Parts: sequence; C-alpha cells; structure tokens
Amino acid sequence: MKKLLVLLLLLYPLTAIAETYQWTDERGTVNFAEDLGKVPKKYRKKAKRLGGDEESVKIINEAPAEPAKAKKDEPEAGKKLYGGKDEAAWRREFGQAEFNLKNAESDLATLKGRLRDTSTMSRSEYLSIQNSIRYAEDRVQAQRKRLEQLQESADRLGVPAEYRK
Repeated sequence: MKKLLVLLLLLYPLTAIAETYQWTDERGTVNFAEDLGKVPKKYRKKAKRLGGDEESVKIINEAPAEPAKAKKDEPEAGKKLYGGKDEAAWRREFGQAEFNLKNAESDLATLKGRLRDTSTMSRSEYLSIQNSIRYAEDRVQAQRKRLEQLQESADRLGVPAEYRK
C-alpha cells in the first residue's frame, strides 16, 4: 500500500506539466491541442491555455504552421483525396509505418547480437534478453501487420503507388 501511495505521489506532479490550448474556428467548433505549434496560425492569437491562468496566449515567436495541418481547415480545390487523406497524409502514414518497422527490426537485431557471446553474462541477464527478444519479435510482427493493413487500405481506396513511398 505504501508503494502505491509513493508511486501516486511521484506521478502527480507530471499532470501539472501538461499544457492544453483551446480555440474556436470560424464554424464555431471548439478545438484542443497540446502544442501551440499545432494550433492553426490564424487562431493562435485567440487560443487560450488551459490548466493554468486562462489568459490569451502571448506569441513570442510565430513559426509557420505545418502545411498539412493548416490545409485541413481550408481544403484546396485541386487536391485529390483518397479515404479523406491527401498525398501528404498518405506519404506521412506510410513513412511512419516503414520507420516503425525498421526501428523494431533494428532493436531485434541488436538484442540477438547481444546473445552471440553468453559466456560473460549471468543467467538472469540471459533470460532477460530472451524475454526482450520475444517482445521485440512481437513488435516486429505488429508493425508488419500494420504496414500490411495500410497497404490493403490503400489498395482498396486506389491510392497511387508513388504516394506509398
């Protein structure tokens, strides 16, 4: 019981660190974001920071918003959408899925490499690495499945092959 209380007391301050921004768009929809950079540029001056004093956010350095995020509010007439996503969204999603798969495969290879010389490690370390390998193999399978599902979805929606790179 004491361990639980200590754990809760240690985690409690982490909730105070989070900042959330709120703004209302021209359609009257109330939106939320955890980062001021994710708030569209035209709404940043009206954004309110929640969780502390709810004054308007003062912008010190106005960095341009990410183009893909800003275009969600104002769809362009010439853009072709596949399943509600444009070219940039599909490329980003495939890039992220491929990156996650390569990262998981790299972690697995590193763990297997550590088992090449077991003469200097303890039994508990050996068993720990084996458990980590099983977890990494599950992660690789999950990432492969995610990429496969994304491919099937793109096939079904007719997404061009060049968007999948």
